[in-house]
Amino acid sequence: MDMLSMTGFGTGEGAAGPVTITVEFRSVNHRFLDVSLKLPSLLAAYELEVRNFLKDNIARGRVTVSVQVEMASGAAASGADPARLAQGIRMVQTAAAELSRATGEPAETVKLKHLLMLPDLFRVEEPDLDPEDLHTALMQALTGAARSLQEMKKAEGAALMREMNGRLDIVEAKLADVRRLSPLAAAEIQRKLNERLEKLLSEPLEPQRLAQEVALLADRSNINEECERLGIHIEHFRAAFVEGGQVAKRINFLLQEMHREVNTMGSKTNLMDITQAVIVMKDEVESLREQIQNLE
Repeated sequence: MDMLSMTGFGTGEGAAGPVTITVEFRSVNHRFLDVSLKLPSLLAAYELEVRNFLKDNIARGRVTVSVQVEMASGAAASGADPARLAQGIRMVQTAAAELSRATGEPAETVKLKHLLMLPDLFRVEEPDLDPEDLHTALMQALTGAARSLQEMKKAEGAALMREMNGRLDIVEAKLADVRRLSPLAAAEIQRKLNERLEKLLSEPLEPQRLAQEVALLADRSNINEECERLGIHIEHFRAAFVEGGQVAKRINFLLQEMHREVNTMGSKTNLMDITQAVIVMKDEVESLREQIQNLE
């Protein structure tokens, strides 16, 4: 199953009767599904249906929906409103005559520019449309836009997976280095333990205290469990990639656990080579945690 990015763009078009509807989806990452939708007045009655369509077809992301409606030539009447035009001419003529009487100046000839200043002079009549045509064109456009968005999200998801797999390879390689270096870390801890014991033995020493010091240092230095758990988390991460689908939440949890194990490794050993490997793993895990936010 494909993994999807939350980032994408899709467009679709539907036509029925004199109506052509174009729909555009723009999606970016978001924790939940967050829809920004404003429909033209002709389609206002379908808002709930559009929102339900989006819920059924998009799991997560901030989605901006743009809808445009076009009519075939002749489907809608438009032009100057004759009654409003006649009323406007009378208004302008009356105003000109009143101004002439008040000032003694000749009245200015009424021109087109004067009439164009009148509000609501022009009209656009809503066409008499079959609701079935509107619904059919809208659903065609929505379906096409959703399909287009899905294809782009698949492509973006595949690219993101390739990059994440590359980062996971680096973490896996550095974990192998840590496992190889862990005997050296153990030797370093043994050296420090010897130094500690020499200091303790220069003073009156109780056997119980000696046993406590040895146990404490040994426990603090052992990173085998962290290495094992990190290896298991990587395996589960790989399995989630193979499974695909909406696994972002599960992978995010695995990355939190991986981050915890890597941090613990760094705190338990001061061997420089292991410290450097831990730094690289921390950087890669942090990058993975940022990238996973873009997966649906």
